[in-house]
Amino acid sequence: MAGHGVQAVEDFGRLLEEMLEAASAIKRTNTIEPPLNKTDLADLFEQVPLVFSPTSSLESRKHIIETAARDAFNNLLATTTIDAPEFVKLWNLLDIISILSDDEQTEPGLLFWLVEELLDSQTIAGCRKIFDFLDSRRERITAKHFSQKNLVILRSCNELLRRLSRAEDTAFCGRVFIFLFQSFPLGDKSSVNLRGEYHIENVTTFDALPAKEVAPEEMEVDSEPKDTKKAINGTSRKTGDETSNASKSVAFSKADDVLSADELYPIFWALQQNFSQPKRLFDPATFAEFKTGLEATMAMFIKVQGETIGRPTKTAEDSKRGTKRKRGQGDDDLANAFNPKYLTSRDLFELEISDLSFRRHIVVQILIIMDFLLSLSIKAKEKLAKASLPQNANKSVMYADQILSEEDARWASDMKRDIAKYLMKDFEGPFFLRCVETVISRDKNWARWKIENCPSFARDSVTPQEYLQAKNSARQATTRKRSRGNNWAALDLSFLSQGDTRNGLERLKDSSRYQLPSYKTFQTKIELDDMDIDMARDDEAKNAAVESKASKSWRALRIASGSKLVAFDKIESSDKIDDIFRDEGKLEEPATNGEAVDSEETMILKDRRPIVISGPSGVGKGTLVTMLMDKHAKVLGKKASHTTRQPREGEVHGQHYFFVKKEEYDIMRDGDQFIEYNNFNGNDYGTSKKVVEGIIASGKIPVMEMDMHGIQQLKDNGYPARFIFIAPPELTELQRRLQGRGSDDEATIEKRLEIAQRELEQAKTEGFHDKILVNDDLATTYKQLENYIFGIEETDEEPSQLTSNEDKSKLAESANTEIEMVDTEAPEPEVPTKVDISGTDIAKATAEESAVAEGETS
Repeated sequence: MAGHGVQAVEDFGRLLEEMLEAASAIKRTNTIEPPLNKTDLADLFEQVPLVFSPTSSLESRKHIIETAARDAFNNLLATTTIDAPEFVKLWNLLDIISILSDDEQTEPGLLFWLVEELLDSQTIAGCRKIFDFLDSRRERITAKHFSQKNLVILRSCNELLRRLSRAEDTAFCGRVFIFLFQSFPLGDKSSVNLRGEYHIENVTTFDALPAKEVAPEEMEVDSEPKDTKKAINGTSRKTGDETSNASKSVAFSKADDVLSADELYPIFWALQQNFSQPKRLFDPATFAEFKTGLEATMAMFIKVQGETIGRPTKTAEDSKRGTKRKRGQGDDDLANAFNPKYLTSRDLFELEISDLSFRRHIVVQILIIMDFLLSLSIKAKEKLAKASLPQNANKSVMYADQILSEEDARWASDMKRDIAKYLMKDFEGPFFLRCVETVISRDKNWARWKIENCPSFARDSVTPQEYLQAKNSARQATTRKRSRGNNWAALDLSFLSQGDTRNGLERLKDSSRYQLPSYKTFQTKIELDDMDIDMARDDEAKNAAVESKASKSWRALRIASGSKLVAFDKIESSDKIDDIFRDEGKLEEPATNGEAVDSEETMILKDRRPIVISGPSGVGKGTLVTMLMDKHAKVLGKKASHTTRQPREGEVHGQHYFFVKKEEYDIMRDGDQFIEYNNFNGNDYGTSKKVVEGIIASGKIPVMEMDMHGIQQLKDNGYPARFIFIAPPELTELQRRLQGRGSDDEATIEKRLEIAQRELEQAKTEGFHDKILVNDDLATTYKQLENYIFGIEETDEEPSQLTSNEDKSKLAESANTEIEMVDTEAPEPEVPTKVDISGTDIAKATAEESAVAEGETS
């Protein structure tokens, strides 16, 4: 009923019609953008108070405006469709209601009440357009009176999400979630699962496989022990709620035991129940079954990965081109659709596990559950106990009564490490693993926030007094300058036109006054300053000459840094910079003044790539690097790694390592500031990009010591470097060296020998290392290393370098056979130190390696 019998409603309805007509004249487009502003209809908004009687209350005015707005809304919705050009009037009406809401002329939630009705009246395609309007007006809608709108906004978005299909409307659902995230404060508790409840309704069902028929000859041998794998056949689960007898009877002692697809099928899908309900793992029997199924799954994944490595990967774009399905207009989202429920048919199982994307979905679930288990370990519990938790801590998500045993914690850590190695070998595996680790590490912060009972992120607003005090302090800090003795406006500038044939202004325009001079122009001036220093009669004149020379030297070095940076290595003292004034040809020629010149000091590096030296612990690579740095400190630069461990006695921050906290290390790792990183004995190590780039910027070649994990990361990322491997003459000799060092117990030595065996096997891979040197004599190995780095061809008198095939042959001998060592005393080599690798002095030769004995990611 028009007007509802209330005159004020009819009056405001007519005013609203005038606003819509004026808005149509101002906004001539039929699109959602641009929005209407209050200034566009300023005259009509000023007439709003005139519609009501002076005695009417604010609440009655709000009801009148709401009634008139609903009438206009229903009329527009009944007479136009969302695809019609005239539907722009409804967008204009919503803009007008939003302005009235901000001015407190109507209820703040009126806009979303109407939007709810509008969403209910449209199809999914129409809802997309409505949401386009909300998304474009989000900042205006949430700017004022949000506390009175938040519940209706949350309800409207949740109702819309219930209508959408997570499979076909994936992108639309994501837009709705992003709208909520951007609208609500970061610390809002509206979507926090404070009780730690899980989605127990998510049940994964799979097929029941028919039991295999047993042959008569097999039935006669009942007393013989049956194979573990055969016991799986014929047992499966109908639903995720039933217990699988098959998975209980499987025990894997080796990673090579891979089940068939039929045997793995029920075990694999049974894992989903543990993923959706992690509390089931608190039962020892269920946890044992879970570990067995997980090991079987990963064994199958590794086998499938080995079969698919080397095949061309079919990208998402290629898969779209091959589809024959005809898509209609507006079905673009179907191209990126995915099914949130797994297809568990037995016919699809082998195809699914051969798909890289499917395997990664499962692996991500495993990594999440591994982090959940490790949060229950003894170390994690002790760390949480030391933290300063509030008294009202949320104990429902702490699981204080559940503690993971040390054996199970080691299993979870090993499983997590093996999964990381598995992912690194896939297509773009390092990038994918880093993304997953970043998400999981940030999720730990949210879990900690829930444990602390979700404290507010908001900070108290700054008071006017604090603001004024800070403003005054900033003004005082920036205006504390020495007052000038003279007023520039009162200076006599007549000197500019006096003397010389040109006046002062013309002399100021001389190009020599503002153009950058050549660094060679300072050579004569510095020589004159040297003469003044030598001929100074008193200390005052000498100090003045020294300051003058220092100023000119600094300016010359500053200019020469752009073209003569190589000459800086020749400068021994800041008061003698003659080397930068020499020509290029003279710079490389050794100065001959009747004395012999050390030819090795004039070695020029032809290959400027960074040098990566690796080898087993105790092989002597640290000693070789030290010898290189002592002799070629002007050409080579050794980098220091970042680590989270505590410094040992004698270690200096910035020289041996950069000792940082775990939080700082995680920030650097997540910020992609490491070219490689690793964890050893619970301590993190990483090579900083800035440190390496700083060495390169100084004109030197970085020399880096790394283990096989760090080298693999560099190769996966395509990092250009020269990789040199130092191998021991034999493993027994390496064991004797480690025992002679005396810094490790037998268990640690055994572990290092196992790592050394793997490194030797990896080094035999074709093309993995650019050069392999067997360190059976320190002097010979150092000479070979030096000649290879500087690209020097050895003569017949010098030790010959190993060819690629000879490298492999000798490396195989060092890994599998023993070499008979002859302990003879060699002549004193021309190197800083002489250490007999084959004798008892190996403890001294490897003493410098003890600093990195527990973690060689440097």
